[in-house]
Amino acid sequence: MAISKHPFGRYQIIDRELGRKNWVKTKELKKTIEQELSIRVSERMINEDINAMKDDPLLGYNAPIEYNRSKKAYFYTDKNYTIKAFGLKNEDIEALMFYAKTIHQYREYEVFKDFTNAIEKVLDAVTIRKGISNLQHVRTVVQTEPIPRLTGNEQIPIIIQALDTNKKIEFDYKKYDDSVPKTVKLHPYLLKEDRHRWYLVGQKENQDKPTRVYALDRMTTPRILEENFVPKEIDFEKHFAHSFGITVTDEPPIDIILSFTPYQGNYLKTLKIHPTQQTLLDNHKEFRISIKVSPSWEFYEKILGYGNSVRIISPSEIINEIRSKSKQVYDLYK
Repeated sequence: MAISKHPFGRYQIIDRELGRKNWVKTKELKKTIEQELSIRVSERMINEDINAMKDDPLLGYNAPIEYNRSKKAYFYTDKNYTIKAFGLKNEDIEALMFYAKTIHQYREYEVFKDFTNAIEKVLDAVTIRKGISNLQHVRTVVQTEPIPRLTGNEQIPIIIQALDTNKKIEFDYKKYDDSVPKTVKLHPYLLKEDRHRWYLVGQKENQDKPTRVYALDRMTTPRILEENFVPKEIDFEKHFAHSFGITVTDEPPIDIILSFTPYQGNYLKTLKIHPTQQTLLDNHKEFRISIKVSPSWEFYEKILGYGNSVRIISPSEIINEIRSKSKQVYDLYK
C-alpha cells in the first residue's frame, strides 16, 4: 500500500471516478486528486493505490478493478460496486433498515430530523433501497407503536441547548386548571419522557426544591437566558427509582404485595410492572409479587387497569384507597 498523505481520500476519489465513468486513465486520476486534495501525487502512486484497493488484505476492499490495455485505462467490472458500502454485511444492512424504520416514527420531532436524515443518507449510500425512495413506501414487516403528535415537542432542541450549556431557561406555563399562564424561570436539569410525553425537570428560581416537573405540552415560548447556573448533583436514577411514571411524592416508598391471576402473571414475568418487582409465589392459583413504590395517581391508574386480574394483599392503606376508587367507579354505573 502506498504510504503518504490522504490515502483514504485518494481511495474515495478513485472509487467515485471509476463508478461514474466507463474508463479512467491514471493521468486523469492524478489531476483530479491533486486538485481536490491539494497534494502532489505520482502516477505510480495512483497505480499502487489501485492495486491496494484490489488486493490489500488489510483494506479488504477487493475492488473489481481491471485494466484495458488498448484504452490504457482502468474500469470497474461491477458498476454497482462502491467502497462506500464496504464493511456493511447483510445483517448490518438489515439492522440499519430496522433501525431506520423504527426511528422514522420520530420524524416530526425537530431534534431527531438531522439524525433521521443521516440514516437515510447511509441507506442511499449502500443502495439498499432497491428503487424505493421513501421509507414510508418500504413494505412494513415491523410495526412499532405509533407516537402521537403532541404539542411541545418542538421545544426539545432549545431545552437540550440550555441543558448542555447550563443556562437558565424561561417559559410561560399553564396548568390544566389555570386560567392564565405563569412565567417560570428554571435551572434545567433533566429532560424525561413518560408514556410518549416529555417533561422538563429542574429547580425553580429562588426555590429550594430542585426537582420541579413541567410538561412540554403546557409550555410555550421557551427562551434561553444569558445567565448560567451551577447544577446540583442529583442521581436521577435513584430519584425516580420508586416512582410510577413522572410523579415523585414526598412519601417514602413502601412495600406493596400484589396477587395476580396465573394468566396475567405470564405477562408480568416478561414485562415487569415496576423495576423493583420481586416474585413471591408462582403456582397454578396465583402469581404473587412485591414492589417498592411511592404510590401516586399513576400507580392507582395502573392497578385499576388490571380489573379483576389483581388483588392487593397489603398494606391496608393501599387496599382502602383501591376500595374507595373502585366504589367511585361503581357509582358511575348505578
